[in-house]
Amino acid sequence: MRSIKEGENAPSLAKLRASPSDMSQESTLVKASESCMEKNVSMDTRLSDTDSNLGGWEGDLVTWSPSAWITQAQVSETRMEKAQAWETLALEAQARVALQPKLSITELPTVIPLKQESLQLVKRMSNKSTEGFPARLLWSSKVEYVLALMGYMLMPSGLLRFVSYWVHKGSWSFFIAYILMLLGIGIPLLFLEMAVGQRSQQGSVELWKNLSPWFGGVGYSMVMVCFISNTYLNVFNAWILFYMSHIFHFVAPWEKCPLQKNSSDFDPECEQATSYTYFWYRQTLKASDRFEDGGQPSFSLGMFLFLAWCLICVFMVNGIKSIGKIICVLMLVPYLIMFCFLIRTLSMGSTEYGLKYLLILKVASIFDLTMWCHAGIQILFDIGLGFGPIVSLSSHMHDFNNCLADASFMALFKIFTLLITTPFILSILGFWATITTHHCCQRNTKKLIMLIAQGILPPEVQPPDLQDNPTSIYNYWLYSLPPPLRNTVLSMVPECNIQKQFLKIEDSPRFLFLIFTEDTFPFCRRQPKMLTVCVSMVMFLAGLIFIQPSGIYYFSLLNEYWVVVPIIIIIICETLAVAWAYGAKRFLADMMVLLGHPVFPGCDWLWRYVSPVVLLGLLMSIFAYLVQGPLVYMAWDSSTSKEVVRLFPVWSLILIAGLSVLVLLPILAYFAYCLTLGIPFRATPSHNLLSTKEASKDILQGYKTES
Repeated sequence: MRSIKEGENAPSLAKLRASPSDMSQESTLVKASESCMEKNVSMDTRLSDTDSNLGGWEGDLVTWSPSAWITQAQVSETRMEKAQAWETLALEAQARVALQPKLSITELPTVIPLKQESLQLVKRMSNKSTEGFPARLLWSSKVEYVLALMGYMLMPSGLLRFVSYWVHKGSWSFFIAYILMLLGIGIPLLFLEMAVGQRSQQGSVELWKNLSPWFGGVGYSMVMVCFISNTYLNVFNAWILFYMSHIFHFVAPWEKCPLQKNSSDFDPECEQATSYTYFWYRQTLKASDRFEDGGQPSFSLGMFLFLAWCLICVFMVNGIKSIGKIICVLMLVPYLIMFCFLIRTLSMGSTEYGLKYLLILKVASIFDLTMWCHAGIQILFDIGLGFGPIVSLSSHMHDFNNCLADASFMALFKIFTLLITTPFILSILGFWATITTHHCCQRNTKKLIMLIAQGILPPEVQPPDLQDNPTSIYNYWLYSLPPPLRNTVLSMVPECNIQKQFLKIEDSPRFLFLIFTEDTFPFCRRQPKMLTVCVSMVMFLAGLIFIQPSGIYYFSLLNEYWVVVPIIIIIICETLAVAWAYGAKRFLADMMVLLGHPVFPGCDWLWRYVSPVVLLGLLMSIFAYLVQGPLVYMAWDSSTSKEVVRLFPVWSLILIAGLSVLVLLPILAYFAYCLTLGIPFRATPSHNLLSTKEASKDILQGYKTES
């Protein structure tokens, strides 16, 4: 409590001559008011943050229709009225304490300046910002919010990566490790991001500054990683649009090899490979043979990349007002496509080879540390932690929403999606491997007949007629030959092995397009709209590097070797900011006030100990992998019409290291700044997540002045 200066608000002579009985009554009232003040301080430090700070989208605050949410809003208003009533009692008590002439400064209770704190709280609870920015828009219904999260977590590349790990890392053993990692770090960290965003109702940049000055750079690093990753990931959408533009042809261009110019013969480069592989590398990507080879961006892909960014602009320009409506429709599209593919798959044969992997359990893989590392990394990317959208989407939700239940529901949704899509993708892979092996056998038969006719091979290696089952007939004939003749044949033609073909599955985007085409199915916050358009155009221009001839190799370098390191470091910083800088117990106590019931107490232990240790282990394993093993990529060799494994040049490692340092530089800068000023790492008891941007600046300015 602030001391009363001499000559200010001096009590009147009549009050100084009050009787002892009056003094006794005053003393009793002071004790009661002090008790009220303590309750007021406790309540003020736990009230939810409804800061109307702008998150990049404009619009008025919407009203929720369900009566349950309205009831919760009325409860919040009741709490506010109680806080104001306690403030009035406290101010009266403060004036009456002046009647006690013998009380020293040390004996007076230390409280937060209630008048100032209350005014700030009322200001934050207002619907309009005093700086002229629009109020932060909230979701019109929880259904839109949940669908937005589901759409964010439903990524085709993540589904294929999961199936790739399923095949190569022990099948059900990997799934068991995946579930345990989901329970150990997935759900707790998802709950952390959702709770922080929902409680602060601020964007990623401002949120982490207010949570702890030490972690003020986390939001900036998130934005930079999200900018770079979205720049190359949207190229994926351009590829999809390019393929979709060809499905309306009477004969899809990847079904047959193209004819040579001024000739009736097929392109020899395509005939040596397969029609769909040729279409992917030579007609879609126009890929070069090496990472170092440059060239002009593909004009056809450039048009579809521009279209992809235009669609994103249309979806994002009105913020959640448009996203909520669009996502309700777009969320149904992936499941509709998967359902159509599933129906098509059931009508096809040769799918059983892939489905048999659903019956495999490799017990020895449980003891493989590498498999556990892959499961942990897969969890982080499946949920989409560390990129910022979860925090941003949750910040547009009411602060009393049960985000722990939402996090658990999203985990169940992810498991359900994986259980549905894994058999479907495995069946498609089985069909793809079978058909590709059939084509291989047929090509080998034609080539062997030609070599025999030319006298290069003896007549004893005449292949049989491949009518019913080309793979079985061809391999049976091949392995029935004497070893010398068999070796001679294999020196002239490649081996056609369905198992090796199936195990080629990986999480590369090229593989997704190859397997599914074999089936022939088709500037400032005041101007958020202008900002959305400008940022989209900048990202479109930056994305042109990924549609040049070597662009697919740059895509692989960033997607497979770069992005995982900064993402894990950002997630570690998020965990430290909440669990150690702010305090996990304090944060869970705040959430308990908002939710009206205790939060799972194990989150404290998971946030403070389990998650940081597991994340550090994953980070160390990634560093070991990058340092020990060479960086490789799958390239197209036009001379042999085959995919070959090549090494990235040494400077590519320097490139990803430089990008990592660049995006993490804000975190390092804030660490150094706070260390220089001597700012304590742990938040003081008076510091609350309710702190506004101005309050955070005042803290930094105060330490700067003292130093």
